[in-house]
Amino acid sequence: MCKLIQNIPPPPSELAVEPFIDKREVARRLNKTVRTADNWMRRGLLPYYKIGRSVSFKWSEVEAHLGETCRVCRRRA
Repeated sequence: MCKLIQNIPPPPSELAVEPFIDKREVARRLNKTVRTADNWMRRGLLPYYKIGRSVSFKWSEVEAHLGETCRVCRRRA
């Protein structure tokens, strides 16, 4: 009986939920200005949620989207 109880997944309220972050925090994490974040949102480079006049982001989605759509460039020596 104890083994069955241990294999039950935790209820949804106990699962870790990623918090939303604002535009200023996204810009800070990317080491860019808020204006650059606005431009990237308009160009479709940053996924975001908009409710009314409020804009929010999930950092994991921003990282995943940039990883899929951007490339890493290195200068040649």
